[in-house]
Amino acid sequence: MNALRLHMKLVRRLRKLLPPGLAGKVALAAPDAGWSGSPLARLALGAAGNGCLRLRLDRVVAAAVRQHGMAGLPAAPDWSGWQPLGRRRLHFKAVQPEERQVLLLDALHECVWLLWREPSPMRMNRKY
Repeated sequence: MNALRLHMKLVRRLRKLLPPGLAGKVALAAPDAGWSGSPLARLALGAAGNGCLRLRLDRVVAAAVRQHGMAGLPAAPDWSGWQPLGRRRLHFKAVQPEERQVLLLDALHECVWLLWREPSPMRMNRKY
């Protein structure tokens, strides 16, 4: 599979994981932009993920969030709803506990982080 095809497959899968209101408003970020470079990495979120993916947020959405706060956020119906992180109302978190996913939105730096935690192999093999 060539690199372009793999990239497109990743983007399609990613859009299925994200809330419908946000799926079309993000793009893959540069590969050198790691989690440690984000100010959100310093927050204690209580959800240590096995993986993370940084996405670039659409400038229009980021500007709406900066201007209107929570009212500018896209809808996330299957998620826990957006929760503000901090007093400035520029960072938000949404959790999907069933899928073990956390979505972090940083309107100041125009990025979104998708963190996930894989189920343990022991839990996956249980049959009831």
